[in-house]
Amino acid sequence: MTRRQFAALLLQASAGHDQSWPISHTHDHVQGLDVDRDWFWISAVDRRTKTGWIWRVDRRTLRAAAERNITQGAHYHPGGLQVAGGSLWVPIAEYRPRSSSRVLELDPLTLVERRSFAVDDHIGAVAGDGRTFVLGANWDARRFYRWTLTGRRLRAVDNPGPLAIQDLKWVDGKLYAGGLVERKCRLEQLDPETFATARSFSLPGGVCYTQEGLALFDGRFYFLPEDEPNSRIYSAKM
Repeated sequence: MTRRQFAALLLQASAGHDQSWPISHTHDHVQGLDVDRDWFWISAVDRRTKTGWIWRVDRRTLRAAAERNITQGAHYHPGGLQVAGGSLWVPIAEYRPRSSSRVLELDPLTLVERRSFAVDDHIGAVAGDGRTFVLGANWDARRFYRWTLTGRRLRAVDNPGPLAIQDLKWVDGKLYAGGLVERKCRLEQLDPETFATARSFSLPGGVCYTQEGLALFDGRFYFLPEDEPNSRIYSAKM
């Protein structure tokens, strides 16, 4: 039995019937993930060419339906993303902490930029309701931000917990975060006002599922933990 097959069995035993999808790409290091009934949206940074990428994958065929290089000069590190309010929101940052970013609003199908705003920090993940606000977490999520859709800053709050967040999702008024604490993978629901941990989820063993992309759709969590050439999306009902 291979490591991947063993991990799939653990996922099935720990979190209900498992599902997984191999994702073929050549974009090096995966970052963010979002999911709906038809599509996977994925971001990645190619450290070899210093470029940042977004692509949309057909869930049935697993073929890329759209792909875009979103590099903007020194900003080539995309982060955790979310499709909300008919737009795809994703940060593109310098590849170092305490640097700078732009938060992009893209068309979720064509991936064409609609608008963006600048942030004087490295933003590693964004989420939001798509109607009134965008949330962001900086490098390792030491600070959370809240902006209007046009980029006016509403709040900046230090992270009260140790979770180094890799991806965020705002779903039905609840905030979910995946990341690491002392190299251990954690999935948490956060209080949307204080950002303190409201609930922790048990993750199966075998794979560090929350070390990169995280999504929640139709009652199931989705994880994208592995880089190319072995990228695979896993799903589990918690």
